[in-house]
Amino acid sequence: MTARGRLPQASSGAIAALFLARVALEAARRPLPYPLVVMGGLLAGAVGFLAGGKLARRGLSLLPLALLLPYVLWPRRDPVAAVGVAAFALLAWLLSGERSSLPRWAEPLADGATFVVALLFYGLTAAPDVLPADGGEFQAVAATLGVAHPPGYPLYTMAGHLFIRLLPWGTPAYRLNLMSGLLAAGTLVLVARATRRWAHRLGAPPLGSLASGLAASLALGTATTFWAQATIANVRTPTAFFAALCLYALARFATGADRREVDRALLLFGLGLGLGLGHHPSLAFPGLFFVLYVVLTEPRLVVQPRRWWKGAAVALAAGVFPFAYIPIRAAQGAPFAPPGRDTLTGLLHHVFAQGFSGDMFAFANPTDLPHRLALLPTLFPFQFNGLLLALALLGLLGLAWRDGQLFLLLAGGLALHTFVSITYRAPQTVEYMMPAYLPVAVAVGLFPWMLGSRKERKGRKGRNVISLRPLRFILISLTLWAGLLNGWAHGPSFFELSENRVARETVEPLLKGAPEGSLILADWRWFTPLRYLQLVEGLRPDVEVRYVYNVPGEEYRETWQRRIQEVEAGRPVILTHFYEFDGYTTEPWRTGFRVHPRPLTAPTAPLAPLQASFDGVEAVGYTLWGDRFHPGQVVEATVAWRAAGPVDPSLSLTLRLLDADGRYVANADRTLRADIAPGEVRFERFVLPLYPTLPPGRYQVVLGAYRTTETGFEDVPTPEGEAVVRLAWLEVEPPD
Repeated sequence: MTARGRLPQASSGAIAALFLARVALEAARRPLPYPLVVMGGLLAGAVGFLAGGKLARRGLSLLPLALLLPYVLWPRRDPVAAVGVAAFALLAWLLSGERSSLPRWAEPLADGATFVVALLFYGLTAAPDVLPADGGEFQAVAATLGVAHPPGYPLYTMAGHLFIRLLPWGTPAYRLNLMSGLLAAGTLVLVARATRRWAHRLGAPPLGSLASGLAASLALGTATTFWAQATIANVRTPTAFFAALCLYALARFATGADRREVDRALLLFGLGLGLGLGHHPSLAFPGLFFVLYVVLTEPRLVVQPRRWWKGAAVALAAGVFPFAYIPIRAAQGAPFAPPGRDTLTGLLHHVFAQGFSGDMFAFANPTDLPHRLALLPTLFPFQFNGLLLALALLGLLGLAWRDGQLFLLLAGGLALHTFVSITYRAPQTVEYMMPAYLPVAVAVGLFPWMLGSRKERKGRKGRNVISLRPLRFILISLTLWAGLLNGWAHGPSFFELSENRVARETVEPLLKGAPEGSLILADWRWFTPLRYLQLVEGLRPDVEVRYVYNVPGEEYRETWQRRIQEVEAGRPVILTHFYEFDGYTTEPWRTGFRVHPRPLTAPTAPLAPLQASFDGVEAVGYTLWGDRFHPGQVVEATVAWRAAGPVDPSLSLTLRLLDADGRYVANADRTLRADIAPGEVRFERFVLPLYPTLPPGRYQVVLGAYRTTETGFEDVPTPEGEAVVRLAWLEVEPPD
């Protein structure tokens, strides 16, 4: 190497030495004399420069260590940034070498490590218990071999039941949550393998293609919704798994070494597409581009049915046969199975989800579509950081120039599935879009090879004058670093949520405390965990739980009222949804609401005792949910009161929060109804806001009353002359 060529290497050595010197000085965690710091830095730089030049003469490349420079110039101490920059430089150095081959165990080891690490993170952040809404339904259905809502998901139900039976620890609900982590980890391996093959086709060396696969799996595995779905029971993760299986089969098809491998890839593609379409028909939209990619890659296949008829037969069988489960189990009275699903008409109605037919492309009209398209600038940044999105966009643009067929596969599937998802009438748009996140991840992994893996710019005499190697290994490292940053940003939230047991904490007290023979009317969110506790854990079979579903042409509130009016007289009725109806008193009752015909003369729910009177209004009890909070949260409370006589229509109850000095820092008010009979009990629900600027400390919750007058507000004291009645203390902890 010439002296001119050794200069960048020596400079990189100096940068590495300055980085180490700075980290060492910061590790001391005490101030040092300024001249000593300067002298130490100069000495470290000189030693590093000399060492770098010497190592360069021996053929060791130190150029990637120049990536340590940002932290050398960083204006403040930041250990996290130091570790991140060091990891970035180390990755670049490891990937900068040119190797014509890798050991045979390198790729299996990379896949195994990807699977184990992903499964570890998803297992550590898995939801620990029963879930609300669809998650609770899938947990109950898989555990009891029931029939899920349309299109039925029979393959998922049977696989989930088998997984629950085989896994030896945890509740059935937790086991099914873990199955999502297993499928998600498998999805990442398939995406990594597909990306590796396509990167190699674009000219990447073995080590570079290995890194590309890792970058793609990092980008996808740390995406917000993908990680979230990997921790709960759901049908989105299997959809992503089958889409990844199709992509891997297509990559094998396009890069197969011989005719036999190509035909095996077609068979695998048929299996993946058939299982995917049978599991969730939305995979048909990216599936159009899957099939188009096959035809464009090898057009002769169209006139060679002997090569693809087996794959087509496998796809048909894999997609159709699992649906035999639905009429069989429906005839046996399986849980959640609607009536008539054991007939051909009922089966087709269920499989084709005819009840949801109006939801498909519901927003694909000139009025709604612009508003739905306006979501795009938030949907993808919610999943990936800006750097990953920029790399994916550049990767797709590069593919449009270098490999039009692969560009059409990735960009076409991404665009069409995104359009279908945002025009579908459902609140879970980010979940429906999961197959669209796979092309983004693959494009990130392929981005470094858009300039060509070994392409060189040549001078007029044909000699190499500018090498793309340094740029290439920097780009590979950049993709890996962007994925790590995505995980670093999203991970803490999932570790917090891994302790979330809100579904059980909400429905178990309701079910356990329900009076014998009572009826619980539930919305979908709480209906499924209630049924899980009954069907799987055998809790309170004497209590009936009914799902209150939307009726076309009827307001949801009217549906609830009609359901209440249909209940036989004297039967206790509990709601999971709060409504007030004429002729009824809705009593906050444990974690739900109990409905009583008016007038109610005594509370039935367990309340903290309270004796206070404000001008004919007697407070007889209260409930305060929690005693430890953070700024930004709310304090929920219920106060029961009785009318001792006619109620002043200008009277209001007020719940206030007092600091240690007795100053009001928050309040919530409720104006009392005047049409209350003497002796009747009513309930007021209060929500006290804890403002983000509220200092940590101990606060007191007090109850008072006031009336409105022509000149303003007038406090109403108790008969003892007290302005307020003290209820409880609560602790506001520092923000987390």
